[in-house]
Amino acid sequence: MNAASSADGRFLTAVDVHVLLIDGGRVLMLRRGPGSAYAPGLWTLPSGHLEAGEDVVAAAIRETREETGIALTPELLRCELVMQHQGPRTEARARTGWFFRALGWPVRPRPHNAEPHKHDGLMWADLDDLDAVPDGVVGYVRAALDAIAAGVPYALHFQPTGSPVAHVPGAGSALRALPSADHHNVPLRGRFGVREWTRAGLPWTWVADAEVPDGLTVRQSWGWLFAPDGRVLVLAGANGVLNLPGGTVEPEDRDPLATLAREAHEEAGAVLGKTAPVGYLHDHEGLLYDGAETARLRTAAVLASLHPAAVDPATGFTWRRLLMSPRMAANLMGGGPESLAEALAAQRVAHEHLGIPPHDGRTVDEAPEAGVVFA
Repeated sequence: MNAASSADGRFLTAVDVHVLLIDGGRVLMLRRGPGSAYAPGLWTLPSGHLEAGEDVVAAAIRETREETGIALTPELLRCELVMQHQGPRTEARARTGWFFRALGWPVRPRPHNAEPHKHDGLMWADLDDLDAVPDGVVGYVRAALDAIAAGVPYALHFQPTGSPVAHVPGAGSALRALPSADHHNVPLRGRFGVREWTRAGLPWTWVADAEVPDGLTVRQSWGWLFAPDGRVLVLAGANGVLNLPGGTVEPEDRDPLATLAREAHEEAGAVLGKTAPVGYLHDHEGLLYDGAETARLRTAAVLASLHPAAVDPATGFTWRRLLMSPRMAANLMGGGPESLAEALAAQRVAHEHLGIPPHDGRTVDEAPEAGVVFA
């Protein structure tokens, strides 16, 4: 059923489901038969519309079984993308598509074209070369596959009226990614009792491999402090909010690096070894500094040791000291792509200039209360 208006005038929309069966970098596709009302002759995923009283998971399982003979279970499905789509035909109305990936499926029967009256072909298409699919891919489906490849969980795809139904290699795309909240790390935050830090004001701009320009005052100095195994020190405050060691540049500090050494010792009992500059965050609003634009410096440093946990004189509480990979630190602290770019830049600088091995594991340890000396 296409989107329409109900008896009381409210807008109704169709919902469809699509399933990715992926084997060795190839995805199973079916070619719509010549009698199809929509996109005849084009390749698509196993898919279909919801039936009355059916949820999207049940619909995905049913459509996959009907079209390919494969019997999936809810435990095998993962939602990859939810996308609102409107086709290019004049009468087209918006619909919502749910795209699922199967983690696996039974060996028998093998996937086959179980509905030859609807489809006239089946193939395993190379996900890295979808433009090579003969006869072309439905534009809606190709946009979804591009979104999934980019790690986009939510998107819009409204095709201009009169544009081709098929994907046209090299042509512009109607795909528009919707920025999403970081739900992936919610369970981890709950496990470790920490919270994402939401910054006030506009997001700060990350600037890597550059010195702070003249006229832009460095007001804060924070550090990516690396243990020998490549993990970094992250501090959890009394309210569970995570942050890097560091703080405000004080008049008695001879330079921002001295600020970092002082703050890291006061907050975490940290003693630093060699250091290397990483970049800075450009705070365009300077909310804490009378609205003046501010640079917040970032430095990579070798973590030589941690003294026994002690009360921070500036805050009056004892920070929890956690060791985790730079990538995980960026994810748990929040900040989105800018935070991740900063973390990866710090990891690269630490590896190239400080001899620290890259670390992307998911192990998180709390530093011993009694302190630790790193070899």
